[in-house]
Amino acid sequence: MDSQFKKALATGVAITALLFNSSLAFAGADADSSVGDDGDAFSYSEDNDDFKVKNKNNSALFNLDAGVGISGLNSQSGNDDDNDLGTGGSDGEAESDNFLNSNVTSIGDDDSEGSAHADADVGEDGTATAYAIDNDKFKVKNKNEAELLNFTLGLAISGGNTQSGNDDNNSMSTGDSNAMASALNEVNSNWTTIEGSHSAHANASVGDDGDAFAYAEDNDKVEVKNKNKAEVLNVSAAIAVSGGNTQSGNDDDNSLDTGASTAESDANNFVNTNVTTVGSSNGGSSDATADVGEDGTATAYAIDNDKVKVENKNEAEVANVSAGVAVSGGNTQSGNDDGNSMTTGESSGSSCSTNTVNSNWTTIGAEPPEGGDPGC
Repeated sequence: MDSQFKKALATGVAITALLFNSSLAFAGADADSSVGDDGDAFSYSEDNDDFKVKNKNNSALFNLDAGVGISGLNSQSGNDDDNDLGTGGSDGEAESDNFLNSNVTSIGDDDSEGSAHADADVGEDGTATAYAIDNDKFKVKNKNEAELLNFTLGLAISGGNTQSGNDDNNSMSTGDSNAMASALNEVNSNWTTIEGSHSAHANASVGDDGDAFAYAEDNDKVEVKNKNKAEVLNVSAAIAVSGGNTQSGNDDDNSLDTGASTAESDANNFVNTNVTTVGSSNGGSSDATADVGEDGTATAYAIDNDKVKVENKNEAEVANVSAGVAVSGGNTQSGNDDGNSMTTGESSGSSCSTNTVNSNWTTIGAEPPEGGDPGC
């Protein structure tokens, strides 16, 4: 059921793109100081960003999807010669997609726009001092509780017919019966992306005969906390019946033919999924540059402190039933006179279940991992 997995993935991508396109750019702090000759230049820039995102969801969902097609359950009795009972094909299809408690958090900015920049410049015979300090704090907290009760039923019946007490030359033929049930349940999904914090850049420059001092400090603190609790009961059943027919008490030359019966049931449950990506090639660093031409002192300090904390707690109870039942047999032919025949069609039943429960993917300083099994 690749299409359903792609649908779930596309939903997350679309929401993430929406956040990127609608987000505000966080401005940085810039300080510039310049003196020609024989003076002092002092520049101080500080940029402090504090991001807090808190999501709390509580949901309960009961869902029933049923696709029922019936062309059978017919009766033919007490008639004279040359009786014919034929049913058309029967199709029953049910599809259920449930998305409960999805949190998408995306924090990112261009390093050049959201950082602290300090530049101090003196031509000659002076002192240039530059301070750049950038403090970034990110805190994302997601708490989800979900109860999901989902029933998906695809039922197709072309059988269950009765032909009895008729005279000669009786025939019964049923059409093909096809049933499909498909369920996709995505419960408690947290996608958090912090693309990189801002930076601190300090530059101090003196031509000759002076002192240059540059200090850059970048402190980043990232905290992501996900807490999920889920109870999921999913029943997916596909039942296709072309059999279960009865032909009895008729005179000569009776025939019973059943069509093919096909049933397919798929269930995909993704419960308590946490994907956390912290860091990229942009931002989150400090650099200090001090430059003196001749006869002076150049001093530069660059300090970078990073702290990342990711905590995931998941609780899940999942009960899943997936059944594909196809019946072309179960037919009865009895008490008839001479020349009786019975032919049953092919019968095929398949069932597939994928349960991905309590998954935590955490990536720091690299690209996020690709998903695993796409499911049925």
